[in-house]
This record gives sequence, structure tokens and C-alpha cells, in this order.
Amino acid sequence: MPLPAARQPFSLIAARIVQESLRPDASLPALGKLAQSDPAFAVRLLGVVNSAAFGLGRRVVDVPQAVTLLGIQRVRTLGLGLAMSEMCPPGEAAAVLLGNALRRAQAARRLAEGAKTLPPEEAFCAGLFLDVALLTQAQSDLAGAVELARRPARDRPVFERVAGLVSHVSAGVEMAKKFHFPSELVLAIERHHDPAPPEGRFALLAWVAERVAAAFEGGDVDRNHAAALDAMAHLGLGRPVAEALLGRLPDDVAAAAQLLSHDVGVQLDLESLARDAKLRLVETNLQYEHAVRRLEELLQEKDALAAELRAANAQLTALAATDGLTGLLNRRAFEDSLRRDLARTARSEAELSLLALDVDHFKQVNDTHGHPAGDEVLRSLGKLLTSTLRTGDVCGRVGGEEFAVVLPNTDLSGARVVAERLRQAVERMPVDTGGRVLRVTVSIGAAAARGSEDPRALLSVADAALYVAKRSGRNRVAVGGEAADRPMAAEPAQAARGAAAIASCAAAEP
Repeated sequence: MPLPAARQPFSLIAARIVQESLRPDASLPALGKLAQSDPAFAVRLLGVVNSAAFGLGRRVVDVPQAVTLLGIQRVRTLGLGLAMSEMCPPGEAAAVLLGNALRRAQAARRLAEGAKTLPPEEAFCAGLFLDVALLTQAQSDLAGAVELARRPARDRPVFERVAGLVSHVSAGVEMAKKFHFPSELVLAIERHHDPAPPEGRFALLAWVAERVAAAFEGGDVDRNHAAALDAMAHLGLGRPVAEALLGRLPDDVAAAAQLLSHDVGVQLDLESLARDAKLRLVETNLQYEHAVRRLEELLQEKDALAAELRAANAQLTALAATDGLTGLLNRRAFEDSLRRDLARTARSEAELSLLALDVDHFKQVNDTHGHPAGDEVLRSLGKLLTSTLRTGDVCGRVGGEEFAVVLPNTDLSGARVVAERLRQAVERMPVDTGGRVLRVTVSIGAAAARGSEDPRALLSVADAALYVAKRSGRNRVAVGGEAADRPMAAEPAQAARGAAAIASCAAAEP
């Protein structure tokens, strides 16, 4: 991660002090002279030396004297700390970014004190550099750096790869090399996210410090706590010492930040973090339950809407296929049904017949009694057909007063019997037109299917037979096609009743 051109991350004096302190021949007088050359840095250095954290019991006003009191390692540590605090943006971002960096530095210091493998000040510098790259990123992308710093520590490398960022590990290594850090420290920065503990004093210490800091930085608190204890065991620290280190770390971070004139906010201990995580888990579970309940409600609403849609579609389909007056199939739907029945008949070599019905003298009914009376005649005829025929028979209104009936598995002789039964039922049917009872008759033509016949062709044959019945005096049945026979007239008494029923009408239709 190259340093942003607009702003260098370290002040020049801080950088020179860090570099000078790393030289084998570094001297306190030379460091004091460098610190004294920058008044702002000198003031901050004196402020640290005179703070309660150092507990000198007397006030120091001389910078070289302050450097002498601190020693080379502390001057280097202070130089790094002050430089990093200068990099911190104002506000809450500093609490996150500087807090993470100091957490690793203080963890490394405490680990070095407990394991007695490295000087604590050198360990502090090593830990401080583990997250320094995020402070550098904040110079050009504050929001991105803070968002990444808020992620659980163990997952940050993954999120960096997903976001296409240069790894903070690589950026930290580059920065350490820029300031001529020892190769051991560079290796420690490079290996601190390794899955297994690395070789080398600095590298192992940094690896453990990262896991100790991670225990306070999101994710599964209990799992991170256990991982920190396991990591400290690699330094020979038993559980009591390790737990004590974890218990002190929040106060150590706050104290280090205060020493650098920064406030990193309240640093929660592991118990508080676990309690907070459980509260968040309870809240998350409640939100989840609310979400599930709302999802169930939405699914129920969806199912209800789907059912309403199916019902509406079924209704639309029925309306599109149904004659509004009689409730029977309309002509198009009837022809479609006839076509399907004919196809099945052809495949199964079964028999099928068709009846064509027409109300006799219907025009006279309308002219004499009005169209509402004529509509009632048609409705009554539709009800009679539906109630009289078999379940598998199909009825339709195919014209004004014209009806048709499909009789599956019925030959022509059977169709003639059915037609005669219908004719008689209509003749006996009273039609209440609102105060007056009418009686009507029908003429019926019958036809039988021959193989895979066209529906309209079969309808034409039945219509032709119907015309024969009409021409022969009405109120009778005639058959068409090869089995055509003379019309089947009503019995004399029935014919007389039928004639009387329409005596009040005008002359017969032609």
C-alpha cells in the first residue's frame, strides 16, 4: 500500500528519531538534539515524561534530559507512538484505529514481560506496527479504513481480498522496510496472521499479540478468548497469567492512548464484551423472530393472493367459456369440447352422437310475451338439460335459441332415445315468466360421429336433421347422416298439447 502523496504518515522528526534509534551506534545526545529541533515534538515529549504515567515526582523542562531519562528504546517507542497519534483522524475514528494499534502494542509489551523473551519496549514497537497500515489507509480512505478496523480481526485479511485492497500485512512490511527496521521485526509483521505459530522470537510474539488483541475485536467472544489462551501457551504462559494479561489489557490501551493525548473511549473487558454479545444475540434473535413472523405473514398473504388469482383466473376462464344467460358452454367452448371428445372417440374406437335442439316458435314467444319471457324460456331449458342428462354429457348454447348436446359412448339409436326423452321433458316443463306460465316445445336433430370427424361437419349434419324436424311440423326428433330416418313425431295427444301451448302466439315461423 503506497503512502499517499498528499500527506506523509510520520512527521519528519518522528521518522528520523525512529530511524536513528534503530542504528547500532545510536546515542542519547544525538536523539536529544533531534527531538529538540522540532518544538512541537519536543513539547509532546516533555508532556509524556512529566505525565503521571512516568511518575518521576519532579518536572523535567530540558529535552536532552528527558531523552536521557527515557533511554533509546523508550524514545523510539515514544517517537512511533507520537507519530501514529499524529496520523489519527479526529473523532470516533481515532478510537477505533488507534485503539486497535495500541491494543496490539500493549499486548506485545505484556507478553514480553510475562515470557521474558524480548525487551518490552521492542515488543511494544513490534506490536504497534501490526496495524499501522490501517492508519496509513485512513489518510486517503478514512471510511474504508474504519470499516475494515471494525471487522473481526481474524477476518480482516479476507475482507481486504474481497475489497481488492492491498493487505495491511504487506503495507506494514513495506513501511517497516522504509524505516530500516530489523529483519526480525519485518518478519514478525509479515507472519502475524499465519494460521500456525511461526518461528522466531519477534514473529511468535507478534503472532500471539494478534490473537490476544483479536479477543477484543468482534466475532465469537468465547472462541476468540479460547484462541488467545491457546496462543499464549506457545509462549509458556499458563492460564492464570494469561487471564490476568487479558484482564489488564483494556486499561493498558486506555492509559497508552491518554499518554499520547488521545481518548479511545471505553475499553470493554472480555466479560462485558461477552455480555454485550449475548444481548446483541438476543436482540438479533428477536429481530430474526420478528422477521420470520413477518415472512410467514407475507407468505400467507402471498398464498391468499395466489388463491384469489387462481379463483379469478378460473372465473375468467369460466366466463370466457360460459353463456351468461343459461350457464351452459358458449359456442366456441362447446366446439372445443366436441373436438376433444371426437379425438378421444377416434382413439378408443368408441361411439359418439350429437343432438341439436331449437325452441319452436321462439320468435313468437319474444314478440308476444317480451324478451324477458324469452330469456326465462332459455334459462329454464338450460336448467332442464343440465338436470336431465348424464354427468359425462356436454351441453352448450350455440345460437340464439339453439342448443347442442354431446353424448359420448352413445350410438345413433341411443341418441334418438335420449332426444325423445328430452323432447317430452321440455313439453312438460312449465316456464314461470313472473305471473304467467308458458309452455314450449323443441325440435331435435341427431347425428352420429364417423371416425375423426370435424366438429363443424358433425354440427352441420345435426343441424340438417334439426331442419328436417322443423319442416316436418316441429316438436319432434329427426336423425341425420347414413342412419337418417323419418322424423319421430310426438304422439297425437302430446302434439295437441304442444299446439295448445303456443296457440296464443302468432302464425308459425317458416
